Amino acid sequence: MKKRIVINNEKKLKAFYKKLFLYRSFLFKLVKFKLESNDESLYPIIEALNIKGRKQRITYIYNEACQKIDSYYKDKNLCDFKNGKCIAHRKNKIDKENGCCRLCEHRTCGLCPSRNIACKLFYCSTVKDKNKVIEFCDIEILRVLTPLQRFILKSDYFSLEKDVINDLYFGIFAPFRIMYRFTKYKIKLLLK
Repeated sequence: MKKRIVINNEKKLKAFYKKLFLYRSFLFKLVKFKLESNDESLYPIIEALNIKGRKQRITYIYNEACQKIDSYYKDKNLCDFKNGKCIAHRKNKIDKENGCCRLCEHRTCGLCPSRNIACKLFYCSTVKDKNKVIEFCDIEILRVLTPLQRFILKSDYFSLEKDVINDLYFGIFAPFRIMYRFTKYKIKLLLK
């Protein structure tokens, strides 16, 4: 029989956030979390904790975070691209196209197929001075990840979604995986 943990007031919610590290553990594998609150922003967190498979939970969190970022920036052109050049490059008279994304090997025709959270949350100072941007800490569902996973997610630029999810899953081996991909990409550039 599954035990239930119900969060239905502000005091329980604060205690809940402090114990997230514990709730992710195998000790709570048979616990079903339930939210009885009007704060709908917490439902994805509860849903994530109720997904007991680690990789499935990481994938769910990743997709929810991407959806929040995408809906926040829908119909916005923060980098103010004109003729392939971002506002910072036009302002500083840099003759390069595609802004920061020009460094990514996965970019095609100016579009990003990678759904990378680190990339989605990176904006240069020119853009940040001009616009309100969403920050990593604004995406509450990311609290369900471990501190190491959050660090990996913040640092895993120019990687495909499947690689980032695997990096989050493999945890302490992620830096080796990231360095391997980076080195492989640099060698590929040198051989061109």
